[in-house]
Amino acid sequence: MNEKRGFLLLLIAVVGAIAGLMVKPFLPYIAGAAILAFVLRPLHKRIAPMTGQVASAGFLVFLAIFLAIVPMVLAASVVVDDAQDLSARIGDLETIDLSRIDSRLEQITGEDLNVEQNVREIIRKFSTISFGNVSQIFNVIANLAIGVSLMLFLLYYFIKDGDKLIEWMKDVFPLPHDIQDSLLERTNKTTWAVVKGHVLVAIAQGLVAGIGLYATGVPNPYFWTFVMTILAFLPIVGSFLIWGPAAVYLIMIDHVFEGMILFAYGLVVVGLTDNFLRPIVVDKSAELHPAVIIIGVLGGVYLFGAAGLFLGPIVLGVLRSTLVVFNNNYSEL
Repeated sequence: MNEKRGFLLLLIAVVGAIAGLMVKPFLPYIAGAAILAFVLRPLHKRIAPMTGQVASAGFLVFLAIFLAIVPMVLAASVVVDDAQDLSARIGDLETIDLSRIDSRLEQITGEDLNVEQNVREIIRKFSTISFGNVSQIFNVIANLAIGVSLMLFLLYYFIKDGDKLIEWMKDVFPLPHDIQDSLLERTNKTTWAVVKGHVLVAIAQGLVAGIGLYATGVPNPYFWTFVMTILAFLPIVGSFLIWGPAAVYLIMIDHVFEGMILFAYGLVVVGLTDNFLRPIVVDKSAELHPAVIIIGVLGGVYLFGAAGLFLGPIVLGVLRSTLVVFNNNYSEL
C-alpha cells in the first residue's frame, strides 16, 4: 500500500468514525425512515410514472403520516393515560384484591407470603422508573418531536432518491454487479420476511391478546396490550408473559370462569397468530429461525435501543444473506 492510498484510507476511517458518532443519536429515526421507505417503495414504483417522483414521494409521506404516525401517536397517548391510571390505582392497591390472593396462596402453600407488601415495593420502584419528573417527560417529548421531523424529512428523500442511492452503492462496492444484484435480492427478501413475519405478526398478536384482556375485565388493558405487543417480538413466549399471569390473577380472585376463558383464548386464538399467521405471511425461502429472531431482538435492543426491535433481526438476516451469496459466488471473487 502506497503512502497516498494509506492516507486516503485513514482519512475515510476518521471522517467515517466522526460521522457515525453524529448519526448515532438519531439512528432509531433513520432506521424508521428506511423501513417505511422500504415498505412504501413498491407503491412508489407504481405511482411515480403517473405523477412524477416528487409528487409520488410527497403523497406517500402524507400517507405514512395518516396511516402510521398519527395512529401511533394516538395509541401512545391512550397507552400513557392508561399507564398513569394504572400507576395511580395500584399505588394505593385499592383496585387489586391482594388480600384475597394472599389468603388463596396461604391455603395452597400453608405460608403467609405477604404479597401486598412485596407488590407495594415493586410498584414503588416501577413508578419511580417509569414516571419520572415532569422535566424529563418534556425532554422526551421534545426529542421525540425532533426525531419524528427528521424521520419524515428522510422518508421523503429515501422514497424519492432510493434508486439513486442503490445505484451509487453498487458503484462504490468493489463487487461484480451480478453478485451485488443477488445480494440485494436476498436482502430484500429477508427484510420483507422480518417486516411481515416479525413486525406485523407481533402487532397482530399484541392486539388479539389485548382483546382477550379487555373482554375478560383485566384492568388497564390498553397498557398491557402495548406491553404484549413489545413482548410479541420474541417468538414462542411473547405475549404469554402477560396474558398467562393475567389468567392466573383472575382465577386467584375467584373470577374462575373469566380466567379459564382468557387462558383458553390465549392458547387457541392468540396462539394462532404465531402458528398460523406467520407461515402465511413469511416467504419460506427467507424465513429466519426463531433463535435468530430472539438473538436479533435482544442483541439489537442492547446495541441500538428501541430501534433494535427491528434492526437486530434485519442485521442478522442481512448477514445470513451475505454469507449465502459469498458461499455461492466464492469461486468468482
